[in-house]
Amino acid sequence: MSRQPAVRGGLLWRLLLVGAAWMSPLAGASEADVFDLQIRPLKPDLYVLERPDPLRQPVEPNALVIVNEADVVVVDAGGVPRSAENAIRLIRGITDKPVSAVVNTHWHGDHVLGNQVYRREFPNVRIIAHVNTYRDITGTPMQYIGRQERQFTDFIAQLEKLVAQGTAAPRQRQLLADVRLARDENRKVTLTPPTLSFTDELILHRGTREIHIRHLGRGNTEGDAIVWLPRERVLASGDLVVLPIPYGFGSFPKQWIETLEKLAAYDFDLLVPGHGAVQTDREHIRLVQAMLASVREQAATAVARGLDLEATRSAIDLSPWERQIAGDDPERKRLFKAWWTDPITRSAWLEAQDLPIVQGAADETG
Repeated sequence: MSRQPAVRGGLLWRLLLVGAAWMSPLAGASEADVFDLQIRPLKPDLYVLERPDPLRQPVEPNALVIVNEADVVVVDAGGVPRSAENAIRLIRGITDKPVSAVVNTHWHGDHVLGNQVYRREFPNVRIIAHVNTYRDITGTPMQYIGRQERQFTDFIAQLEKLVAQGTAAPRQRQLLADVRLARDENRKVTLTPPTLSFTDELILHRGTREIHIRHLGRGNTEGDAIVWLPRERVLASGDLVVLPIPYGFGSFPKQWIETLEKLAAYDFDLLVPGHGAVQTDREHIRLVQAMLASVREQAATAVARGLDLEATRSAIDLSPWERQIAGDDPERKRLFKAWWTDPITRSAWLEAQDLPIVQGAADETG
């Protein structure tokens, strides 16, 4: 079985590793800056910063922008300085109020590496995260940042070879430009950890508005935070919910199902996922729960048969959901396998043996 290199690096490297392989010759190119964002109103004084194509690489998260009486609170900081700079430019286009707080919903680089820009532009900003996320940002999981220069060099060389051979598809050429820009941005990164952490819940009081920051349990990571605005009935999930294809790297299948059940219990009008389209119902939550339940059951059966990880991956069948999410699109089908089936199978296989699921494990992609 062909294996991707065992590289760990927020979502950037886990997602980019399949980039050259999944680009089909028919895929169209996009000329927009890969870190450009759009701002869209959700409700009065509430906005989402988003990128039209959530599958474009390097991935960038949604950000919920909460404009209060005297300040602004932002949920998720973006993955490179440039994306945070673009976000702040858009925020300043709607208000001159300062950003007083940034919430990091979890430790993955695409959600936290913009912290430094918010600190630079708003020196008094508080960066908020769950205690486990603080530990992961300041600990071993984020050490991949120092290895990325070599990884960028190798990946760019692969793409340049395709271009030189004349075999690069249009979107592979676009990916080359995007990765070069990402490399340049990576060189500017200064890891900026949270300054305020919480265990179960932290409530920010902003005039008549309450902003509830909560940890409902482990799921996509060990420190997932959600943000709930009870008056407006708007919920931001971080990567507990991602569309169209969820990310399963280093996740906790059993507890993720339970955490999503708690998430679904919120009486929300709008759900802002970590990536992808804003939701108005629980359909995608239920879909992810169903996939997690199925992969857990199948992995437990495989372990009982004595199968190793590769054999377990071969035995896992998530085709009903693959058809629902990816349809007949070959790119989406490859991404479904690389971003979801393979990594979540690994977690379920470990879980079935009561083995630890370690954040930032070097073999997380393999």
